[in-house]
Amino acid sequence: MTEQVERRLAAILSADVVGYTRLMHADEEGTLARLRTHHSELIEPKFAEHRGRIVKLMGDGLLVEFASVVDAVRCATEIQRGAAARNAGVPEDEQIVLRVGINLGDVIVEGDDIYGDGVNVAARMQEIAAPGGVLVSGIVYDSVRDKLAPAFEDIGPQRVKNIAEPVRAYRVVLDPEASGTREALQSAIAARVHKAGRVLTILSSSQRRGAWRVPEKLSVVAVMGSIDLDFREAEFGPGVTEVKATNVMGSIGIIVPTNLAVECDGVGILGQFDGMAGRAGERDPGAPLLRISGVAVMGYTTAR
Repeated sequence: MTEQVERRLAAILSADVVGYTRLMHADEEGTLARLRTHHSELIEPKFAEHRGRIVKLMGDGLLVEFASVVDAVRCATEIQRGAAARNAGVPEDEQIVLRVGINLGDVIVEGDDIYGDGVNVAARMQEIAAPGGVLVSGIVYDSVRDKLAPAFEDIGPQRVKNIAEPVRAYRVVLDPEASGTREALQSAIAARVHKAGRVLTILSSSQRRGAWRVPEKLSVVAVMGSIDLDFREAEFGPGVTEVKATNVMGSIGIIVPTNLAVECDGVGILGQFDGMAGRAGERDPGAPLLRISGVAVMGYTTAR
């Protein structure tokens, strides 16, 4: 007789420490001490408060199971807010910055461990989450969007490793208290776009939306971070606007207005560059045309 496999529905939280290898190389004992303090004073108490069960501790990462997906998202949000507060005033090369992904799905239970696509998707959400951020799958968003205060930003379907179909993903929009420098960061980004035609993010996240003038040539670079560009209310000049997106182990999401002619051509190298079907067709030579190109190296770039 075939042994019956135990399964259950669970909310799975996957988290890791950004730049752990670099931190350990610079100061092994200090990094371990700070990480233990984060665990004992912030992370583990929050798991206990929200009824999360730690399944695995993996050096720089951990896997946690929740019976309630609302508890999982609330817990992750509070941990990231707490981590940001703890990092305030700490030198950047000593900060413990977390990246969190959450999924809701069926899992296989073996003893104290859990397996399956439900776990895999949570891990993939964590891998493409922005440093200091929380990324949830579509099923999590559908389950909690009317139950929790944080806003969510749709970053589109994501192709992730070992999962056949693209996974809808949503970023939890943490308030300024959670990021500490959100308003300053957005102002800096706007200034760089205006003056240098460039958006650069390294180990952080940034976004540009609303009414803004897009330069004729815009360079977008994400290195182990995330950039969200929303062109729906942006102003384009006549002729061709070129956006070159370079993505190294990060994520870039571009939202294009439906009435704008678009050409999109990018390359994924151990990553994914999901362009959109060309909408250039026949057009007035003076009408705006958005041309998106670039490369995604071990990262995910989407244009939609």
